[in-house]
Amino acid sequence: MLLTFLVAGALLLLVVNRLAWKQAGAMVFIAASGERTSRIKKLSRWRKILVLLKGINLPRNENESAPGDFGLEFKVVRFPGLQGRLEGWFIPCPGASQVVLLFHGYARNKSTLLIEALLFHRMGCACLMVDFPGAGGSQGRQVTLGFYEAVDVMQAATWTRLHHPQLRQVLFGHSMGAVAILTAATRYDLPVAGFILESPFASLLETVEARFRAMGIPPFPLTHLLLFWGSLRLRLNGYTHRPIDYAKLVTMPVLQLHGSNDARVPLARAKALFHNLLGSKTFVEFHQSEHEPLAAKEPLVWERAVRGFLQSLDEKKSLAA
Repeated sequence: MLLTFLVAGALLLLVVNRLAWKQAGAMVFIAASGERTSRIKKLSRWRKILVLLKGINLPRNENESAPGDFGLEFKVVRFPGLQGRLEGWFIPCPGASQVVLLFHGYARNKSTLLIEALLFHRMGCACLMVDFPGAGGSQGRQVTLGFYEAVDVMQAATWTRLHHPQLRQVLFGHSMGAVAILTAATRYDLPVAGFILESPFASLLETVEARFRAMGIPPFPLTHLLLFWGSLRLRLNGYTHRPIDYAKLVTMPVLQLHGSNDARVPLARAKALFHNLLGSKTFVEFHQSEHEPLAAKEPLVWERAVRGFLQSLDEKKSLAA
């Protein structure tokens, strides 16, 4: 009886770890083909079970639109990144003194930030929209939730300084893009004037836990198994990927934007991250929003907050001169 119990336990442990290994790979490696898995909130209970067993499928997310579709002049640019060539769209703006670098979220691409780019352009800013590795027109197939994408943030800032040295840089990131900015800020001396961070998560562990809760599955112990195997597959320590701690090293001016109803990153955790920021900072809460593009959901609130922040950077520049 004891032997049967031990064998059954060992087999169960093997199966669970095999599922975690497969899930981790599906979340961090872009698939070669196949149908894209729908967002969790759109899945039926049966589909959620299938996703748990088979893993998500995330083929390359191609850009479905371009700045030209919004009447914006733009140029396709390419520069080196950690996993190969990165693709960006540079949108000039006559008379601009600032350029905003835009970084998208997990499983997205630069075209998902076109509304934000249009609003920035209307505020008199040039824009550089960047595809992270494995997205849109960029090479690569690993997604590291902002850990290694920090290198690509640095590369984009370096390219901008080289080609447009007269423009003062501001970095904007949504979700994973915001985390990549925070991570880069702790590793590199970025040539920028300020950050606009939209819906950054506090830690990778909490983000994975939120994913299981969204599927109606208790986070423990699967969260730790997924994070363990994902860390091995990506050769990093996911447990130490904590933007809430990175914030303690950030002295740059920051505007942080967050949805009140964000179930993936609770408002309290967003405010805890904000509390750790060391420089001048502003927190704006979006009362009608979840974990979603805030400019699309509450454009007036978004534009008022962002415009005020950009103007404050202009004023600081004038005082410094």
